[in-house]
Amino acid sequence: MKLSAGDELGMSRVLAKRRHDELRQQWRDYRAEMTSSGRPPSKLEAVGQMTIEHQGDDRATVVEQVRAVWWDGPHLLAGDDHPWRWELREDGSGWRVWSVDLPPWCGVHVRADVCHGP
Repeated sequence: MKLSAGDELGMSRVLAKRRHDELRQQWRDYRAEMTSSGRPPSKLEAVGQMTIEHQGDDRATVVEQVRAVWWDGPHLLAGDDHPWRWELREDGSGWRVWSVDLPPWCGVHVRADVCHGP
């Protein structure tokens, strides 16, 4: 996933309508935490196999290992991967994101001491 201004537009289509505003705000807050590190990543990328666990007819949990990638001139710097979890629900027109459990950016994806308050 590249991090660009269009992210929210694409993301909006997969969010559960009842949770849309809350989930968009959660993503904005997470992006602000990335920015607080002074050097947000160039992109986020999934690593390895995605795990999907069905939890009934209309619910599933998806877990993806995600890592940050920074381009530093000719060099590529990749962080360690960490699990990101999404709860999906089927709403009659397709599967939608109902909730997201992301590891803290500061202290997990990057060292806590490089982050600054908002």
